[in-house]
Amino acid sequence: MVKASLVWLNYNSMRFIDIALKSIDSVLNLDFDGFEVIIVDNASTDGSFETIRRYVEERKPSNVRVKLVRNNRNLGYAGGMNVGWSARDPGVRYIAFINNDLIAEPDSLRKIIEHMEGDEKVAAANGLIYQGDGKTISSAGGWISEKSGAGDVCWGLLREECPQVHREHYVSYAVGAYMVVKTNIISSVMPGGKPFIEETFLYLDDNLLGLILWNRGYRVKYIPIDSGIHFVSSTTKGSVGAYYELRGFVARLYITKTKYSHIKWLQLLRRLLSNYFRDKTLYKAVRDGMGLGKKLSHTVGPLNLYCAPYIKINLLSDVRRILPGLTARDKYTVKLTDLLYKPIDCR
Repeated sequence: MVKASLVWLNYNSMRFIDIALKSIDSVLNLDFDGFEVIIVDNASTDGSFETIRRYVEERKPSNVRVKLVRNNRNLGYAGGMNVGWSARDPGVRYIAFINNDLIAEPDSLRKIIEHMEGDEKVAAANGLIYQGDGKTISSAGGWISEKSGAGDVCWGLLREECPQVHREHYVSYAVGAYMVVKTNIISSVMPGGKPFIEETFLYLDDNLLGLILWNRGYRVKYIPIDSGIHFVSSTTKGSVGAYYELRGFVARLYITKTKYSHIKWLQLLRRLLSNYFRDKTLYKAVRDGMGLGKKLSHTVGPLNLYCAPYIKINLLSDVRRILPGLTARDKYTVKLTDLLYKPIDCR
């Protein structure tokens, strides 16, 4: 019986096809007994799906089950991964989601699942992910701040600069580049029984999942094992990534309940005015984020940030960092020690 499924999502990867093929090769050769690989293509038009299909047919190990699913349109990360979720073997206990620009460590899936088996309340987890140079940290889990910013723990640091990566720690959310979830928990708490809300499309999917899990009484954990190398944003670069990142931030302002929620209008007004005169695409991102946030408020309700580990903000001492909203690109570096774990009964 298949014990775990891994969903690998592709979209127009020909311009980095060498990385994508190394990624799929790492997935096919994971050191894990009894798993299936579900390859989902988001209606690629550059020939990458055909290249990947041929590669899999030639290289697939005999003991690994592979399913290929091709969507008739681009559903983004959220929709594409949900398609893979629906194609899973019904008997699996765990599902891993992985980007096409991440090369997984051979023993990563096995080790993450072994850690998750030890705590029935842990619903999602990820390990230590490096950037393309193999030295700089890309993520040690995800964080969300009291001003609804979100990003990767220890982003841009070397391992020795973030010694907390050597221990387990609860985090706000597991990063979507390579996360593992328990299927029974996801099925019971997420809208429609699927891990991601498809309207999010990009850049809100993983942190929204984490917030919902914490608010439903479950936990999300960082596990101190090397899990892979991520060639960050190979699929989403430039204005597309900027649009969805800002849209997600604005939507998160609507649905995340913190002690600063009553002044969210200040941030929204600032974003609207600054982008109206500077970049109409980003102005649209703010407007679309407001609409998405209102819709999600009805779908999942307001989510209490204090049910989860979070980044505490001092509004009086650091106005520069607060008003724009804390992001992963700030000079401020978020470490595991910055995450405050204060359990609240959120069930």
